[in-house]
Amino acid sequence: MVAWRRLLGLWDTEQPCAKIKINMADLIDQARLDWIAAQRYYRTVTDPDLIDYSIFLIKAYERRYMYLLKKARQEGFRHPQGISMAEITEAEGTIRQVF
Repeated sequence: MVAWRRLLGLWDTEQPCAKIKINMADLIDQARLDWIAAQRYYRTVTDPDLIDYSIFLIKAYERRYMYLLKKARQEGFRHPQGISMAEITEAEGTIRQVF
């Protein structure tokens, strides 16, 4: 819920540019954490319906994360730590093996 409020706050034209970039960094970080949490959830479920649901969550969070990264690049924003896909797959194991 907090992430959605932050996302909606990006369209508030009265916010200064610096504040928008800070919010974008928070959104990107939260999207990455949501994606990793969905991957962890997938590894814990055993019911076939929950497996389908967890795959849906993984795909949704991945797309959201990629969208936010793309949008940040278009706006010229650079994340201080420089997030890479290698860090995600090394830390959590690749989910692509499932698909």
